Parts: sequence; C-alpha cells; structure tokens
Amino acid sequence: MQRFFPTLSFLAFAIFVFPAVALDEGVSEYVVKRNGEPIGTLKINLTKKGERLIATSDYSIKVKLLAIVLYRYDKKMVETYENGRLVTYETDIDDNGTKSRVTVARAGEKLSITYPKGSLTAPGGLIPTTYWPPKTVTQSQMIDSSDGVLVNVSPSAPVSENLKMDGRTLKTNRYKMTGDLKRDLWYDAGTGHWLKMKLIASDDSVIEIERDWPPVWKRKLL
Repeated sequence: MQRFFPTLSFLAFAIFVFPAVALDEGVSEYVVKRNGEPIGTLKINLTKKGERLIATSDYSIKVKLLAIVLYRYDKKMVETYENGRLVTYETDIDDNGTKSRVTVARAGEKLSITYPKGSLTAPGGLIPTTYWPPKTVTQSQMIDSSDGVLVNVSPSAPVSENLKMDGRTLKTNRYKMTGDLKRDLWYDAGTGHWLKMKLIASDDSVIEIERDWPPVWKRKLL
C-alpha cells in the first residue's frame, strides 16, 4: 500500500481539464493533522535551474504523550522535472530509527527505480505520490513516494468547492482518488496549487495535510 505518511500501529497511510499552471519558486508550508490535531509539518521548496524545476520537501511527524516523543518520522524528498517530465526523485526516510531510501532516474524513455525491496523499470511519464504537482490528477499510475512500487489510481472529475482553511476561504477543485489509493485532493481553482489532502487511515482516524501560512508559531507543533 502506498504511503505518503509513516507506518505506525494506529496510522497507516499513507486526464481532466486543469488550469494552466506556472509554478512559482518559493516555499509552501503545510500542517499534518490526525483527527484535527496537528502532529507534523511539510515544507516544499521549489527552485528553477534553467529548464529544470526542483522540489525539495521536508516532511516530519512527532507523536507525543505530554512532553514525551513516542514516535518520529522524517522524510526528505528531492524531485527534478524538465519540461514537465520527471528526471530524478530521491527520498531518505527515518521511520523511528529505521532508515530507507528510494531513487528514481530517467533511462531513455523509461524510469529506473531502486527501492528497499529491489528495483524495477517504469513508464517515463510517471510521477511520485507527492501530490503537489497539478498533473497528479491526470495520472492512472504513480510511483509510491515511500516504497518505490507502482500504484494504480483513478482520479474523479473535479468538483468546485469553497474550502475554508487557516482563516481564509479559497475556491478549489476537489478530486476523489480511488484505486490503490483512496483520498480527497484539493487544488486552487485559479493557480492549480495543491492545498489539501484527506484520507481515512486503517484505524478510521482522519488524516489531513493542509496548506498553512505564516506565522508558524500558531501551529504549536514542535
């Protein structure tokens, strides 16, 4: 099963017309919630080098009991795209002390994937399940961002929805993804920027990643 999120005893995670998107350089920040309570953060930094777009992401979860950290999960990802096509993807994961790594590299018209359980060759048009690329909702198959395996997905047609988050109301397109992954995805209706993801974990808890704006002190996460 694909996971954007860590494996935890109570937390198992994790072409339609889309607006033309010119993704800007800069940092986007998100808060990770379980049943409405913040448990972590995600920071995505986009930079451009010539024809290449590079996304560097830091994802971190802390599960606490009072002041004691019971569980930690840290995941660092680097994606490189050229003309909208994935060139490389690398992720290093520390799952409460257990470390793993996934790498993806373009080999001609294919993608060569190395993951903890082996290696495989995938079609050249695939992208990892990091969800921020607007073309996520055009995919029928994706690369698991944590495990490196291939997952089959089926996004629905978009539904217009006003989304309230962090004290503001945003016009969004909401997609329901089914198949190997079951989750709801929201993107800004005007810019196509990723705003939110929601899924139901195996213990029936509600997991959400929501766009968050400064000041960061309000999160009270760390």
